[in-house]
Amino acid sequence: MAYDDIRNRDPDVKETHDLIASDKVEGTKVYDPSGEHIGSIERILVEKRSGKVSYAVLSFGGFLGMGHDHYPLPGAS
Repeated sequence: MAYDDIRNRDPDVKETHDLIASDKVEGTKVYDPSGEHIGSIERILVEKRSGKVSYAVLSFGGFLGMGHDHYPLPGAS
């Protein structure tokens, strides 16, 4: 869906068939192949020129929001 197609829609729309809002992705839980929770998406990085998601940053480990590590997940588009 092109930007022109959604520009005049309700600003509270978080997802369409082809698009998803970054604030809906951030905080998404990530699981390993065996189904164990390994972390959450902390942020996404968008290429300035193409507008494509280049990486999602996985936050994992730590306790009560302290001491966690980050891992980039490339090609998370």
